[in-house]
Amino acid sequence: MFYYSYFSLIVFVLILFFLQTSSAATGRFGRRPGDVILGGLFPVHEYGSPREPCGAISEFRGIQRLEAMLFAIEQINNDKHLLPGIKLGALILDTCSDDNYALEQSLRFVRSRLTSGTCTCINTSISESLQNDNVFGVVGATLSSVSVQIANLLRLFQLPQISYASTTPKLSEASFDYFARTVPSDSNQARAIVDILQRLNFTYVNTIYSHGDYGEGGFREFKRLLKVSTQLDDETNSNKKQQQQICIADEQRLKRDASVQDIKSVIQTMIDSVKSDVQVSVYVLFVTKEDARKILQAVKLIRITHRPVLIASDAWGKESSVVIQGDTDEIAVGALTLELISIQPVNFDRYFNALKPDTDKEYDEEYLEDQVNPNEKYMLPRNPWFNEFWEHRFGCRLYSGDECREHQLNETNWDSKLQFIVDATYVFAQALHMYFNCTTSTCYNVSLNSINGTKLFKLILEKPFSMPDFRQIQFNSERFVPGHYRIYNYRRSDSSSSSSSLDTNASPYEYVSVGEWKVGRNETGQLNLAIDSIVWPSTNIYNPSSSKIIPISRCSEPCRVGEVKQFQGDSCCWVCTLCNDTSIVVGAEKQERCEPCSIGYWPTVNRTACYKLDETYIELFTVQAMVPISLSIIGNLLTLFVVIVFYQKRTTPIVKASGKELCFIMLAGIHLCYSMTLPILLKPHIITCIIQRVGIGLGFAMMYAALLTKTNCIARIFASTKKQGRLRPQYISPNSQLFICTCLIMVQVLLSLLWLAYEHPYVDYIIDDRLVILKCQMNKHSFLFSLTYNVLLVLICTMYAIRTRKVPENFNETKFIGFTCYTTCILWLAFLPIYFTAYETSRHQIHITTLCVTISLCATVALACLFTPKVYIILVHPEKNMRLAKQLKAQVSSFKFTSHLPVSKNFISNDQMTNYDISSSDGQSKSVVSNDAEEQYHLLVSASKTVSFKTLPDNSKIINDKPKQKIPTIITTSDAEDCLNNEKQTLNLKKYPYEDNDSLNSNSLQGEDIMI
Repeated sequence: MFYYSYFSLIVFVLILFFLQTSSAATGRFGRRPGDVILGGLFPVHEYGSPREPCGAISEFRGIQRLEAMLFAIEQINNDKHLLPGIKLGALILDTCSDDNYALEQSLRFVRSRLTSGTCTCINTSISESLQNDNVFGVVGATLSSVSVQIANLLRLFQLPQISYASTTPKLSEASFDYFARTVPSDSNQARAIVDILQRLNFTYVNTIYSHGDYGEGGFREFKRLLKVSTQLDDETNSNKKQQQQICIADEQRLKRDASVQDIKSVIQTMIDSVKSDVQVSVYVLFVTKEDARKILQAVKLIRITHRPVLIASDAWGKESSVVIQGDTDEIAVGALTLELISIQPVNFDRYFNALKPDTDKEYDEEYLEDQVNPNEKYMLPRNPWFNEFWEHRFGCRLYSGDECREHQLNETNWDSKLQFIVDATYVFAQALHMYFNCTTSTCYNVSLNSINGTKLFKLILEKPFSMPDFRQIQFNSERFVPGHYRIYNYRRSDSSSSSSSLDTNASPYEYVSVGEWKVGRNETGQLNLAIDSIVWPSTNIYNPSSSKIIPISRCSEPCRVGEVKQFQGDSCCWVCTLCNDTSIVVGAEKQERCEPCSIGYWPTVNRTACYKLDETYIELFTVQAMVPISLSIIGNLLTLFVVIVFYQKRTTPIVKASGKELCFIMLAGIHLCYSMTLPILLKPHIITCIIQRVGIGLGFAMMYAALLTKTNCIARIFASTKKQGRLRPQYISPNSQLFICTCLIMVQVLLSLLWLAYEHPYVDYIIDDRLVILKCQMNKHSFLFSLTYNVLLVLICTMYAIRTRKVPENFNETKFIGFTCYTTCILWLAFLPIYFTAYETSRHQIHITTLCVTISLCATVALACLFTPKVYIILVHPEKNMRLAKQLKAQVSSFKFTSHLPVSKNFISNDQMTNYDISSSDGQSKSVVSNDAEEQYHLLVSASKTVSFKTLPDNSKIINDKPKQKIPTIITTSDAEDCLNNEKQTLNLKKYPYEDNDSLNSNSLQGEDIMI
């Protein structure tokens, strides 16, 4: 069967050959003489019509590409190390972008293999010898449909062919065994478009493709990739986030030579087929340049409400001829086009701009100065279409005068495929260099008329080739060179307003690069797209402005995690149904359903599987635990240190004056508060839960009950001194204070026991947000109620601290008690909001950490404010912690007075101290200290008994004037002894000048000895 088809194709070629020779071959061709001839196929003219296949001259895809091949041949011939002694020639044909016309023209490449002889071609003055047209390979063509036809022809004669622009995947099939290309296949381009759609979340698109191998092949590959990506998503659904499936809402193929009206009908049909609640704003185009131009014109005629987003293949690329300036340029705004990344051939711009139209004139000397062999000059008949291009470019006639010839090319816009043409030409030259076994100076085994195409093409596929710009290319297994794509966005030019005033022909629109796509390792596509830089079309076609808002193109909103799709006919249209919190989504894309997890299991994050729940509690080596544990350890060490100091110095005045029994109770409470951190942080257990309930309240109660007992004692003592009767306060002895403190503590113990009986402690297992949280069951309101009693103790202490804030400085401990109470209140005010806010199970770690830190801080405040000053005096200033009576002994002189005798008000002044011994009539004596003259006077006058004073031996002097200010209070030795544990204590007083804020002088009172 294969040989039959092969024979039939040869017969068909022979028929075409005789038809072509009989019609005298009216087409023009470019010819450059050489030892070996390399063929070239270029669309010098645009496609015309079925009757007249060749239309207008094509500057970019025709003339520039043709000259790029001639430029490469000149560079090769000027290179002494490449094909030394062999001159490379060219035979260039025009395809007119028509496959049938191109096939007819390409018979020139194989004609010498079918016949021999000499003939004269019509419409040319060049006498060509068919024997000299020994073409060993062909560069071209542009269109995939043309390359397919030419490849079928050339393979019959084993002529290698390398295309610079044909990208259809069909040409990678094994049947095209003599075809290669320096550009990648459309399979890569289709992958790039799929990646762009996925990145922009365009999941429902319309597709339009042209008739022929380029459009149909590109669309088939695009559709195949959509199916493959869907299958891959289904297979990897449990391992990665599923990408949105891309569906084609409608697909339309444009017929050959479709008119604008035909395309308008196609687009209108696609618009009408979309449901009203579906948004399809993206059109993927696999069309030729001519069809792309017509699509823009058709969209303008339809005047749809929302302008579409056009994503086009590389046939559109950066072609300025696709968009008609002043007509369809606004319709094209927002379009995304792909184009192969290429490099401008070195010095080609100077070469091209030096060309002249005269057929008998040499090149400009400016270009020839840079050539390796500047004396070698070539004539322009090698490009018979250049004069036509010149007249079209400058709008003049060459033969109407010299003015048309005086123009100068100053081209700045270049075709994107020039690099690939130069690459293909150099590949043929270097492969021929290896075929002839050439060195840098000579070639061996040269047989110019019998080049084996099979051997030559094998070298092309197997060997790497170095390009003039130091790149290295090599064909892969599918016979193409992998390439990268640049993504362009068509938009209004940022400088259009300023440039328009300088150049009236400058377009206010431009192509701006917004990304790249390339094949990475493991043949995976890598997309780099600057989404924020893309300018999108306006939502309203009547509004010419553009937008930065990404359009929406999808049938249904994507379902969220935990929702299943209920499909409604179309595979991309659905309604989302939410599964419950304990269910997962199972099944394939179109068979999703909700399935509940078993007891003790919880759905994974993506709701595709269930996993066993782990028991969660605070680990001891986490940050949440280490901070409170550190505070607890440091606090307990400091508490132990204070206990040791107080125990060792328990007989000193400072410790005795502080009330050592209450101090040790407070230190025990502080230690218990610090120690509660560990039971709270340990793994919840029935025992730790009981310890928490009892220990927290008990620790606070021990601290604040002792503190309340002390402040109450001080307040009652100083309150009694203001009374005229000056009765001694009750229950201020140490035993009384211990009893009161114990009663207050037992109230808290009773409340804790009632709480345990009312709410039995147990470990609660709370399932929340994929966690099984272990917690001691503790109702937050019950816990708050248990702390209410301790809060009440703190508030009462605070009240007493405020009342006793102005007591004499020998009782200045009330100031530190006040600091303790105030700071504790602030801590609890800050703790309560945090505690209740973090009580939710999702924040149980914060909740527990906050509780531990707050308890430790309360203990730290009490330890720092109440004990640090005393420890400081004991350790740093021991001289202040001793009896001054040992230094100054009082000398006593007794005087007898009765209360009935007149007493003078001339008492000792406040800057001295004189002591009197006054005995009462009943034989009892009492020692009184006062540095206020007025107060002593009234005391003595009103006394019903004799009072004894002792006088110190200092330089005292009697003054006759009454003191200006009254320094408050009178303190007796017996009262001080009762308050301070019924022992002979030291009462510190200090002298002050007469001022309103004066307090009692700092003296040391021991029994009946007064010490300054």
